[in-house]
Amino acid sequence: MYMQEKYEKWHRYINTDNVDNVEVKRQNISLLAMITLAIVVLAGLLIVNHQEYSAILNASIFGGLCFVIISACIFYLTPFQQVGRIVLCSGLLVFNGMLIYSGGTESTALYWLFYYPLMSYSVTGPKWGSFFSLCFIVIAFFLLYTDGAITANYAMAERSRFLLSSLVIILFSFINEFYREQSRTKIESVSIDHKRDANTDALTDIPNRRFLEASYFPYLKANANLLLPASLIMTDIDHFKVINDTYGHDVGDKAIVHCVNVIKKALRNTDVLCRVGGEEFLVCIPQMGIKKAEKIAEKIRVSLQDTPMVLEDGKLLTIRSSFGVSEIVSSDEFNSAIKLADERLYAAKEKGRNRVVAA
Repeated sequence: MYMQEKYEKWHRYINTDNVDNVEVKRQNISLLAMITLAIVVLAGLLIVNHQEYSAILNASIFGGLCFVIISACIFYLTPFQQVGRIVLCSGLLVFNGMLIYSGGTESTALYWLFYYPLMSYSVTGPKWGSFFSLCFIVIAFFLLYTDGAITANYAMAERSRFLLSSLVIILFSFINEFYREQSRTKIESVSIDHKRDANTDALTDIPNRRFLEASYFPYLKANANLLLPASLIMTDIDHFKVINDTYGHDVGDKAIVHCVNVIKKALRNTDVLCRVGGEEFLVCIPQMGIKKAEKIAEKIRVSLQDTPMVLEDGKLLTIRSSFGVSEIVSSDEFNSAIKLADERLYAAKEKGRNRVVAA
């Protein structure tokens, strides 16, 4: 049943952009810090010491600098930000391998490589961070323990201490990043659930007025070229006070839920039904002009009239509603379209109820 799915189709319209903004900012700041630091350090080393370095070391530093610049361009000039992060970590991984191979100045390269696991986890998260850290360890182990693989002269104790220290850093980086990600996911889930609850009518489990103003209308406005023209159908149960007074508020609540279920059967997956008042509902129909929307409203009116609600004693309660229809042509017409649909709804009431007014 539509209402009993864990996440309704209309939930996708709820604005949750601010939920994970903190995590995105953290990764972006980490990346910016790494790019800035890498450019300053690598460029400085080349400018100051290029004459003292070997050709291999100069090539390694220049190659690392190029990777850093390329990753920055991808990250800031294209929509593929994750690709920029991966290019940065890949480039620095190759750079680290070349440093291990050449040894740097006086074979001190190993002391400058402990940053890599911390950086890769911070920039890319636990999944990619683990991948790059594993590659880092495999490359380092191969180069350090394969005879003739490197030109640098490291002591055996220095090699083993470097690998063990790197493994400890990777272990604690993974634990920290993994559980931080778990905590963030849990908080994000709770925050999104709260947003859904705040945008959901408790009785009918359909969107409320807050959803329209905070999420759906901004969504329509942002995608006006694709979704407009759109139509609005405002409907109100006729003589609802009489139902409450005659049968009680419990039956009145069931009548509201009954109307919601009948209305939904006449709508498409892209249409949104909202409860905007006690017995008043608004149907938002994107990509549809007012003539077709008027036919939808008439279809709903007939379905409600022809689908009575069964009471506990087996008796049938026929529910009728009045309808007002309006059209949204441009993105600045949302409020005026709601007002017009509401006015036409009350015009339908004045004309005798149980009818559709669209002009």
